[in-house]
Amino acid sequence: MHDIKFIRENPEAFDAGLARRGVEPLSAQILALDSERRSVATRMQEAQSRRNDASKLIGAAMGRGDKDEAERLKAEVAELKDTLPALETEERELTQRLADELARHPNLPAADVPDGEDETQNVEVSRWGTPRKFNFAPKEHADLGPALGLDFETGALISGARFTFLRGQMARLQRALGQFMLDKQTANEFIECAPPLLVKYDAVFGTGQMPKFANDLFKTSIRGDFDDDSTPKGLGYYEDLRWLIPTAEVSLTNSVREQILA
Repeated sequence: MHDIKFIRENPEAFDAGLARRGVEPLSAQILALDSERRSVATRMQEAQSRRNDASKLIGAAMGRGDKDEAERLKAEVAELKDTLPALETEERELTQRLADELARHPNLPAADVPDGEDETQNVEVSRWGTPRKFNFAPKEHADLGPALGLDFETGALISGARFTFLRGQMARLQRALGQFMLDKQTANEFIECAPPLLVKYDAVFGTGQMPKFANDLFKTSIRGDFDDDSTPKGLGYYEDLRWLIPTAEVSLTNSVREQILA
């Protein structure tokens, strides 16, 4: 999530960083929204302050017998009470819109990250080991798998492209690999965990999946609300949904959320 203070103080640097990510300049748009929110917040706070002051003055006017002044103040307080809900709603909505803008755009690249048009311009920073060389032409998994129980056709029939249905030895191999990994890690002081698979909005927001990947994650709803996801929603829209985690990283990271780890 971007820091609005940084954008206020460094709008050109912010836009330059976005340009390196192939994103159009956004500082003017974000700062205009920020300015509008701050203006409404100021008006709201001034109205709240005046309402509180006028309420106190009513008692003073009544105490000195100035009924006309007391009635005028009561009318002013009543008017402010009618005005404040709209200001509070507007301020809350603008705050939410600003938070959404600050959260949905990509992080700025570090100064030492090389620029490039696509993956062909990636720079190799380090290498471990040497790629294995074969004295024969190795086959792809799609060539080897079907004879061993890797069923592409049934997977596609049930779930669509790029899904597989594992049978026999292939299914056992998948289970064995998972068990091997768990045994290997727990033998080296890792703790096995079985975290929740459905999490609240704060969890997927905290690990960076939201709001950027809102349309890519599976969700449930306690509202029965399954609106068209093609239209971007404010952060508040998603808060009472439950989200299916893409990896255990989400639940594990959030298991120590709001804690300081020594």
